[in-house]
Amino acid sequence: MSKSGLIEQRNIRLSKIEELRKLGINPYPAKSNRADYSNAIVNDYESYKGKKVVAAGRLMSLRKHGSVTFADIQDQTGKIQLAIGKKILKPFDAAISNLGYSELKFLDVGDFIETSGEVSKTKTGEISILSERITLLTKSLRPLPDKWGKLKDRELILRKRYLDATLNPENKKEFENIAKILFGIRSFLKEKGFLEFLTPVLQPQYGGGTAKPFITHLNSLNRDFYLSISHELYLKRLITAGFDKVFTIGRYFRNEGIDKSHHPEFSMIETMTAYENYEYNMDLIEDMFRYIAEQVYGKTEFKVKGHTIDFKQPWKRISMTDAVTEVTGINFDDCKSVEEANNHLKALKIEETCETIGLALAKAFEEKAEETLISPTLVFGHPIDISPLAKPMDSSPNKAERFEIFIAGMECGDNWSEQNDPVELLATWKANYKPEDREVGEFHPLDYDFIEVMEYGMPPTTGIGPGLERMAMIFNERENIDDVIFFPIMKSHLSKANKKIFGAQEDKADKSLDILITFDEFQEFVSNCLKDSAQDIIIKPYMRFWESKNIFKASGSAEIIGLFKNRSVKLSGYSSKAEKPFDKAEEVLKFKDYIQNLIVSFLQKNFNKTEINLSETFLP
Repeated sequence: MSKSGLIEQRNIRLSKIEELRKLGINPYPAKSNRADYSNAIVNDYESYKGKKVVAAGRLMSLRKHGSVTFADIQDQTGKIQLAIGKKILKPFDAAISNLGYSELKFLDVGDFIETSGEVSKTKTGEISILSERITLLTKSLRPLPDKWGKLKDRELILRKRYLDATLNPENKKEFENIAKILFGIRSFLKEKGFLEFLTPVLQPQYGGGTAKPFITHLNSLNRDFYLSISHELYLKRLITAGFDKVFTIGRYFRNEGIDKSHHPEFSMIETMTAYENYEYNMDLIEDMFRYIAEQVYGKTEFKVKGHTIDFKQPWKRISMTDAVTEVTGINFDDCKSVEEANNHLKALKIEETCETIGLALAKAFEEKAEETLISPTLVFGHPIDISPLAKPMDSSPNKAERFEIFIAGMECGDNWSEQNDPVELLATWKANYKPEDREVGEFHPLDYDFIEVMEYGMPPTTGIGPGLERMAMIFNERENIDDVIFFPIMKSHLSKANKKIFGAQEDKADKSLDILITFDEFQEFVSNCLKDSAQDIIIKPYMRFWESKNIFKASGSAEIIGLFKNRSVKLSGYSSKAEKPFDKAEEVLKFKDYIQNLIVSFLQKNFNKTEINLSETFLP
């Protein structure tokens, strides 16, 4: 919808609100008397037949047929039809907020309404509520997108997930299941005797891992704090306090990259168990995944990255050394020197020099073995060099009592026997303390307060830390992490129409604010807002491919750099779908032709003194 169209529609709805208020109707009452849900009525019709119900939801359609108007309302459970007959609907009564038949003109698709009436079937056999009363609960000011064109572009779906959930309620199921995963984890751990604790998100000293933190400032103490990269050190404090089995489902913040499997803000389930070692957690994590599969999803087989994963079967357990040997034929435990280990890396075409044999083993595993671990696998025996918080194995002091979870080639959690020797822990931390690594996120600060805790004594302890979003990707059979995050991190955006509607002024301090418009709006934008420029223009195309409900989809966007100083124009709107996987190379060529014909040629006409450069298409 164009800017003028949206503003006109909004103004019409505002005028309806004004008329309703003149009639004594509050378009935004504080509560509803809803007692019944659409799904229950439809699925158990015989129990509801002839009974009066009170239902409520969003108005999704409104169809007038002479003296009868049919409507559909949608609540969290589903959708049900309303049959609003002129003779059945009670007359207008402002005292009880009832809209009469002639007042239905004040309703629009998108409004929330309440209705009461008898449950019956229409002549066509449609289960319906024969509405005797209609009450407006919320007047919407904007038309839903499906009235003007489907919400197709992936970036818009991620940015306005609330609209996608409204237009495609079946997509809510995945997020409902994610909520059930949380309930399931809590139930599982409760049965095992664990207590849940809240641990700090704002921490005076970050730790429990190596990652680049987000830094904030606490004014009342006049010092910097950190958003948690881990909650591990606080759970260990609880163990020291005498709680034997503890866990938290916490929020984690790592100021690092965004890609298909990483997000700067995520959730993780961390446990600590006293008097056990990492082998206890191997059984715990395997049982937890199986429990979630069976209790939440009612099955044990899932399609993950094109592979069938069966959580009913016992998980494979293999040392990191053996995992590398299986793939490469090289046993890094046989290396006598760092030079020999680095020569093995070169033979594997890994152009990186490592400082220790353990680091070389870890690099070979990361580059060559990880992607081969398809069925659920527990990889143990990590080099102590990369495990500063883990206990060394008694049988191999250069290896840690640690394991990682791998499913379909994806790392899904990190777990170990905790180092509780404060002298050894401090020595390890000091040996690995390299402030120059802080900027790349390979830095673990010295936490003397935690060392003091350890000096009071912590019993043998072990913990697990599977990521919630990684679990959700597996169980929901998704390959992109933003498919399982309802509110993925994106740049803020205020459209031109919204600026006009809200009277918002451009933030002069924010020179990095991008402009997001559709391909269809672009020509009008250039014609009305921009003049010819001598600055070079670069067009960067981006494409995404994904699968949803056995339909293969593609969407494209383009970033145009050079129209404004220090900001870009982002175009969205290209989409395509098919019943079988795309030939990606062919689809990319179609998209580039689309950009060439729509954008490049248009810019060449309007900026004839400017060089227009179209870069290669970026694929995530």
